[in-house]
Amino acid sequence: MCALVGALTVTAAPAAVAAPARDALPAAGADPGGVTGATSVPVAPDAPVRTTTVPLAGGVDGPSRRTLDLPVDADHDHEVPATSRLAVLTAARGTADFDLVGVTWAAGAQVTRVLVRTRHAGAWSTWQELEVDPATPEAGTAEAEGARGGTAPFVRTGSDGLQVRLETATGAAPARLSATLVDAGVEDLADAQVTQVTDATAGVAPGTTALDTATAVAGVSPAALRPAIVTRAQWRANERLRKPIDWSSTIQAAVVHHTVNANDYTRAQAPALVRGIYEYHIKGRGWSDVGYHFLVDRFGTVYEGRKGSLDKVPLGVHSGGFNTNTIGIAIIGEFTSKVPSTTVLRAVAQVASWKLASYGRDPLGTTVLTARSGSTHPKRKPGWRGELPVIMGHRDVGSTACPGQMVYNRLSTIRSYAADQVNRVTSRVATAASTPGRNVVAEAYAKRWSTWSASVRSVCTGSVVASLSGKSRGWMPVRWGQKLADGSTAPPGLYSITTTRHGLVDTVYVEALPKGGYGDESCGISRWGGADRYATAVALGRAATGGSQQVDDIVLVAGTQSSVVDGLVAGPFAASLDAPVLLGAVDGLPEATRTEIRHRAPERVWLVGGTGVLGRAVESQLEALGVRDVRRLAGADRYGTAAAVAARMPAGRSVVLASGAQANLVDAAAAGGAAAATEQPVLLTAPGTLPTATKNAMQARGVRTTTVVGGTGAVSLAVTSSVRSVTKGQVVRFGGDDRYATALAVAKGFASAVGTSRVVVAAGSDDHLIDSVTAGALARLVVLVPGNASHGGVQKWLKAAGTDRLDVAGGAGAVTPGTLRSLVAAI
Repeated sequence: MCALVGALTVTAAPAAVAAPARDALPAAGADPGGVTGATSVPVAPDAPVRTTTVPLAGGVDGPSRRTLDLPVDADHDHEVPATSRLAVLTAARGTADFDLVGVTWAAGAQVTRVLVRTRHAGAWSTWQELEVDPATPEAGTAEAEGARGGTAPFVRTGSDGLQVRLETATGAAPARLSATLVDAGVEDLADAQVTQVTDATAGVAPGTTALDTATAVAGVSPAALRPAIVTRAQWRANERLRKPIDWSSTIQAAVVHHTVNANDYTRAQAPALVRGIYEYHIKGRGWSDVGYHFLVDRFGTVYEGRKGSLDKVPLGVHSGGFNTNTIGIAIIGEFTSKVPSTTVLRAVAQVASWKLASYGRDPLGTTVLTARSGSTHPKRKPGWRGELPVIMGHRDVGSTACPGQMVYNRLSTIRSYAADQVNRVTSRVATAASTPGRNVVAEAYAKRWSTWSASVRSVCTGSVVASLSGKSRGWMPVRWGQKLADGSTAPPGLYSITTTRHGLVDTVYVEALPKGGYGDESCGISRWGGADRYATAVALGRAATGGSQQVDDIVLVAGTQSSVVDGLVAGPFAASLDAPVLLGAVDGLPEATRTEIRHRAPERVWLVGGTGVLGRAVESQLEALGVRDVRRLAGADRYGTAAAVAARMPAGRSVVLASGAQANLVDAAAAGGAAAATEQPVLLTAPGTLPTATKNAMQARGVRTTTVVGGTGAVSLAVTSSVRSVTKGQVVRFGGDDRYATALAVAKGFASAVGTSRVVVAAGSDDHLIDSVTAGALARLVVLVPGNASHGGVQKWLKAAGTDRLDVAGGAGAVTPGTLRSLVAAI
């Protein structure tokens, strides 16, 4: 997806720079004055953006036929089909002021050629051919529903007149034909002053060279490769325009584009061009946001594109049919004949290296992609599957000349520089945990063929248990088959793999799991996890009931992410029955759950939640498994369901009260273990009012002590006032600044009643919330950690509390071996 040719009529374009050798970086003197490597970004003044949509009538304006003989500035990379026929020729007319124009039409129309004439300072231009942009949103997404076909945007600053000429294969005009005019205030900003603003999150400078291999030092994290970036707030994106988007799960490749406007804009004008492209993509093409993930101006400044690109992988709209699992990096400028500067190439490479290293991709390598609906590449049609470069040009996946021949010729330079940066990155974990006899795998990157050596050390004993070596390139796999030096199998537990290669030495942590995938390990660790949340619930259920023997009762809750809320209160109830908590779905039982129920042969299964979360199909499948007594505990809503569960709990005058709001569900989940250990039900409340169902449950139990979980933002003072009024008793609150601090406060508050020698550790992310729910049946204190990072407060408390055993809820993807290692150090 490339914006189209034009001239910024503000300043004279710099002289063309002679093209360097294909694989060489341009000389430093070719830079247009940019400062690469800075950890600050230029922020320009704002300017209002006005977008005008001009409907275009079909047919040919007779008096305007004479303009067909005017010269054409053609797109020589675009071959016009022989069958292309004139369908629309408008009269040349005055318009609102604009800096950027694009022509759009109803999706699916077979437009073959589009040309425009523009008026600037009273003079009309010759015909300018625009690129018919092949970029489309991924089929089946909400973004695709409102998308329109169209050209790439054409930049002609300070224009106030337009004439459009359009051709189709049949000569029929497309439906919903219009021109989108964007006035981004570009001319007014030509001489504006920019302010340098520090980017505190930027890592190393883009121009940093590879490390000296003479000295072994630790590598840097991928985050340290992040260049300074002008955020959406700093280039003043109008966030009210964008709409919801979809997301990719990984990054396999980076696709390089150019926007094809002239290269003579000033620093202050560059953000205005970004705003113009943003407006056109949304208001002209009907997309949800700007299509690119990042943009790079001629000074090497990097701009945040599609919202979320800094820390996630939003599904972009930049390479039709190849948007999934790729990112688009667009250079603001025209590079069909103009040579990109060193600064620009390095900035593109820096963005690519940062993002690719984060997902273990080799900038010099290839990846396997599948062409989806919307692919316009002449050979890579929808359904095609094959290898493509990890860093490629738009033309590699679309029918386009983008990113311009001069950039395309230098993709190998971009790849090489990106590889230099990834060469500085720490080793990573590829396979974090495995059962006996299977490999755990670390990966270390080498740009060139290199020898490496590695030592494996037991975290528990501190001794080296194995030595490894090899030679490879790219992301080199460092595999350990869990064998000790004498050939025997390593005991379950945590191990470090320290890898040395081309001057770098660093360590990652892996885990040797017990036979079966869960159970007790060395150094006071017990891991209870499985291949997914359903298998993890099975493992935690066996931990809760002391093994795999038959049980009288099983508690079943919904395991789907959207239905977790009803099951939040199940842990204490299950503990009161000496029952495991297993997971189901609205339409049935997952295989792991079915197998466990068959094995456990319970007399009763308790369904927590209504038929909207655990449907009638679940009841039928339970009957087919031989369960004769199926009982459902449910209310009109989440508050009523919690009350129904509380009514089945042993009598008592104490309850735990947590927020039932979606943003605070983790508080109730983390409190489940403490509530179970003290035989208290968990009731739910709305943030601002005490629900009637909860009030009635408190009165029915004769509650005199209420433990509130969460701060006043989760459970307001108005709610606690209502609780005091209803119960005439004591209200205690345990809360913190975030979910981790709140869970820790609950653990501290219940420590004397529950005991701290054995504590459950669970991941605090929403994706792993259900693990805390099923762990509630263990009836132990639960602390939350980020999952892939240590938590100083938790470490400090575990040490002070004298904890000597940890039950880990979830697999190595939930609480990583590296995180677990930091906690082991505390016990």
